Amino acid sequence: MTTPGYRLPKQQLLSSLAFLILSLALPHMATAQAVPYAGTFAQSKVEVEKALQDLQAYTGQRLPVVDGFVATGDQPLNRFERAFYQFSIDLLPGASDGTVVRATAKITAWYADPDPWKSGYQVLPSNGRLELDLLERLREKLEGKTAAATARSHVQAPKPKLDLATGVPGGSLPPTRPSPAAAGFPATAAGEPGNDEMAALRGKRETQEKRAQQLNAELRSLEEIQRNQAHPLNLVVVKNSGTPVLARPVAGSHPLFAAAANDEFEFLDAQGGWIHVQISGVSRGYIRRSSLDLPDSIGAQLQSPSDAAATQKPEVFRIEHEETSTFPGEWEVLRGKPVKIYTVQPVSVDLKETKASAKLTFAASIFRRFSPDPGASAVEGIVVIFDSADGGIIAATRANVQQLASDSISRDNFWRQCYLEPPDAFQPPPKP
Repeated sequence: MTTPGYRLPKQQLLSSLAFLILSLALPHMATAQAVPYAGTFAQSKVEVEKALQDLQAYTGQRLPVVDGFVATGDQPLNRFERAFYQFSIDLLPGASDGTVVRATAKITAWYADPDPWKSGYQVLPSNGRLELDLLERLREKLEGKTAAATARSHVQAPKPKLDLATGVPGGSLPPTRPSPAAAGFPATAAGEPGNDEMAALRGKRETQEKRAQQLNAELRSLEEIQRNQAHPLNLVVVKNSGTPVLARPVAGSHPLFAAAANDEFEFLDAQGGWIHVQISGVSRGYIRRSSLDLPDSIGAQLQSPSDAAATQKPEVFRIEHEETSTFPGEWEVLRGKPVKIYTVQPVSVDLKETKASAKLTFAASIFRRFSPDPGASAVEGIVVIFDSADGGIIAATRANVQQLASDSISRDNFWRQCYLEPPDAFQPPPKP
């Protein structure tokens, strides 16, 4: 799965559109009573509001699984698919000009019933993990990790507490299909609706089913758009099903959930033998490095100097031509501006040696050692053209190249700001 932390604005828009569709969904969706969690902060409402926006707390996000995030109910959790959540946040005045943040997570998922006509989107009750995680992340941002760890006691648990046997406070989920009397149809003397009322009920249900099919088709279309987007360069892939995602980079730490084979997560950083990944939204976790397939760019970044020296290979590309000219592409950032162009060709005909990671590594070496020609007019960017059957173009602004050369920007963030055409030429091939 791909978690929207790294997510581009397009993906955030997809999540928002998906939630818009879900908010317009059928009136017979199962609903659950929302239970708020609250925390007190010394900062003003304006400061808290900005911190929440930085954390993307108001943006709907996709959940990898519902197990571990919702209170258990009558229905098996493994039948829920395409889960999304979004926070409802209230900012209330607190003591001494502080602010009370009250958060409620709304979780919506598609329930695949063995009887297709019973399938549909349902609102599930949160067990509090998402709300507590948001409040902890907010406290870390405003006060630092130490203060957040000592201030958990200030988080106000909901009252009454969730009844985990039913999923809602003090009761059970309302029925997904209302009784005839509740729906406003008169009943016969035997307690059953008459023929006219039954016909009306059938018509209403057919209308709702058509609307559900329409919403489902729109959601599938959004998911298809998301799949067709350029694959990010900083995703790590889980090797085996059942791989634990832990809360802390320590053996025996609390497992958040078990990931499936080929699940994808955004790489954040590495801590020893652990990889810090983004799960969804503000949720984070740790996975053993040995349990993941890392992109070549991240693997090279994490490789120790001794390992790098032992595996160093001769360059597989060479510079054939250099010139200063107008940018040859349609990238708005450099369109019509003077750039330095390097045309390179592969030394080897072996496509394995000229794969995406090799192109990125060679282009990075050109960017790092770039210096403008003495007496030449200043160029606005640098372009590397790979003159081969599987080639492509990489372009970067002069400011970004200077950041890379001074190590003031990470390699992954640098590639995100570059012009890559076509994007597939600089991505690893899909796994068989």
